[in-house]
Amino acid sequence: MITKIERISGPRSPSIHLGAACKQMISSCLTASDKSGDVADQTLNILQVIERHLSENGSGREKLMMVQVWLADIRDFPEFRRVWNEWTLPDHPPALSVVEAAASRKDSLIEIRAYAAP
Repeated sequence: MITKIERISGPRSPSIHLGAACKQMISSCLTASDKSGDVADQTLNILQVIERHLSENGSGREKLMMVQVWLADIRDFPEFRRVWNEWTLPDHPPALSVVEAAASRKDSLIEIRAYAAP
């Protein structure tokens, strides 16, 4: 059985679930809910929600397997890396992929997808 995590729908955005969980894996893909901050603020906002999704589904940062990151501007990588390195558990770093990609909203500076074991 697959459990869907948080739903967003409305006339100005596509109807989506922010994640899913099953016996084998938890996945969460987000942009920041508060887009007024810089890339560091948006990164921390997203990571806090991912951590909540993991916790609510019996997992945690130590069980992250892979994280994909899309930066609107690759020059923001140093700020992302600073926040990421402070948040990630030193003994349990997941595989990480970071690329530059244009976002559908100009105020979204970063999008993050995380996969974890339950």
